[in-house]
Formats: sequence, structure tokens, C-alpha cells
Amino acid sequence: MFHFKQFSVEHDHSSMKVGTDGVLLGAWARLDGVGRVLDVGTGCGVIALMAAQRTPDSCHIDAIDIDPASVLEASGNFAHSPWASRLTAQLIDLNDYGAAQPYDVIVTNPPYYQEEVLPPDAVRSAARHTHSLNFDQLMQAAARLLAPQGSIALVTPVEARDAVQAAATFAGLHLWRLTTVHSIEGGPAKRLLWQWSKRPHTTQRDTLTIHDHQGNYTPQYTALCSPFYLKF
Repeated sequence: MFHFKQFSVEHDHSSMKVGTDGVLLGAWARLDGVGRVLDVGTGCGVIALMAAQRTPDSCHIDAIDIDPASVLEASGNFAHSPWASRLTAQLIDLNDYGAAQPYDVIVTNPPYYQEEVLPPDAVRSAARHTHSLNFDQLMQAAARLLAPQGSIALVTPVEARDAVQAAATFAGLHLWRLTTVHSIEGGPAKRLLWQWSKRPHTTQRDTLTIHDHQGNYTPQYTALCSPFYLKF
């Protein structure tokens, strides 16, 4: 079990466990004034739980996944959280998902490795590779499911930059926020945090560094994640 300041998660059986990418996205995504959130590929449910912590009691968060064990584990994590009444987990493919009402924000730590050789674990393979959900499908679904003022926030490797930009542009989405993430000060960029909107925005671009030269967490990263991690 992984303990945060306001909730805990079991993640032994989920295809997507607690990790830096998911926590970064859950802390970074802009959720101001939202009433409905969709977490795609929820895994153990950590991003959905972070969204629940950051939003008012009037906000409902739906979480979907194609892995039955993940949905079961996320459902249990939701039930034991302070926000059980406004979190739901459902076993369904995003490509088949329809919603009665549009969402204000979609959050996702999507499958992104595109190598020909897949890991031996089939469940983790499906969670981490674009053969189960590619960026075109993701962005088209976002354009379909989002409210007119809605947005989609996601985290990807820097190598996926061109694929994400092409898919989002084709879907008619507009880049709102882009944060380039460096694991260590002075090192190469490793991750990109994106937020794409259905309406045009002036794009906000910045950088985030996780560790300084001595391996300590930077004040910037600590400030972002301090509402969640016990160590901050």
C-alpha cells in the first residue's frame, strides 16, 4: 500500500501502479472550477484520487480502464477514500465509452511505448503500449467527450512530442499548457506535461526539474507535490 497525506492506495494488482508520472500529472493538471473529470486508464486510481482531493465536493470523477484487476483495485481504493461518493470506476475501452454529460477535464497517463518488442507481462504491456490506445484515438475521444470549454491533460515521454501534436491538432484541440520535465538539473528533458483545450488559448510553456545536482528535490517539485507526498 502507498500512503499519501489524505488517502492511501493498494496497487499490487493494477496494470498501472503509483509512479512519478501519474503523481506529476495529478498535481499539475489545471482543475479550476471543474464539475466532471474523466480519468482514462486509471490503473490503481491514483490520478482520480488526486483529482478528488483537489476539487470541491460538487465535482464527480469517473475512472475507466480495460484491465479488470485495475478496475477492481481502483474501486476499492475509491471506497476507502474520503471522496467515495464522487468517484466511480468502470471496465470499458475509451473507444467504446459514451457519457451522458460532457467532461470538463480528461486526465490520462496513457500507453506510450511504441517499440516493436513488448514486455513479457501482457497486462502491463497493454497498459504501456500504443497498440491498445494510440494518440489519435485518445485525442479524437477527447474532442468527442469534452465540454466546449473542456481540456485534456496528459503526461508523455519527450519522444512522443510529434505524435501528440499531430493527433491533437487533427482532433481540433489547442495547446494550452506545456511543461517540460527534467529528472535532474542540467540533464535532458524526460517527460512532457500537456494540457490541450477545445478552445484557443495563448500557450503557457515552462520547465520543471525534479532533482538538483546533489539529488535533492527542487523547491519547484516540492511545492507542486507537497499536498500529496508524506515526505514533503
